[in-house]
Amino acid sequence: YPNSHLKPHFGNAPRLAAHLPVLAPEPLRASMTVGGEQTLWVEGKVVVFDDTFPHAVSHWGTAPRYVLNIWFCHPCDENNAHMQTCPEA
Repeated sequence: YPNSHLKPHFGNAPRLAAHLPVLAPEPLRASMTVGGEQTLWVEGKVVVFDDTFPHAVSHWGTAPRYVLNIWFCHPCDENNAHMQTCPEA
């Protein structure tokens, strides 16, 4: 919602989140902070992050924005349903 803020929160482990702004008419007036790093919402620019990190959203604009949120299995979780493993470093 315009002129609103979402307090810091975190999701259930282990998963990654992808947020894709599909309508961000005021790109300099909305941002997301993940683990202390801030990024501005820009239409078409996806932000992927580990959902277990604290994250918050701020929207100082007056126009609505729409963001597509997608969650998927963390690739380094050896206990996930797909039994994926991390590549060797």
